[in-house]
Amino acid sequence: MSKRPTAKQAANEPYWFGEEQEAGKAVTQMTECKIEFDGKETYVMCNGVALAFRRDNRWVSIEPGITVRDIVKNGRHGIEVEYRQVTVH
Repeated sequence: MSKRPTAKQAANEPYWFGEEQEAGKAVTQMTECKIEFDGKETYVMCNGVALAFRRDNRWVSIEPGITVRDIVKNGRHGIEVEYRQVTVH
């Protein structure tokens, strides 16, 4: 089983797969990103804000414009947090 990086490692180190195993570059880095479990749900937290939670083996967005997905590159597991600015009426 491969070792998963922490969410903070993934957010703060765009090449957490290793320089020789480039998976992608971070466009915008968030200052603090982590995975939290409150006893019922697992959340992706960035800058103290819950962005998504885990349900039925998939991430469900809480905030508009946020997409969280599981990724596997070069046999390494991680998450990808994508933000697209949206207008909410």
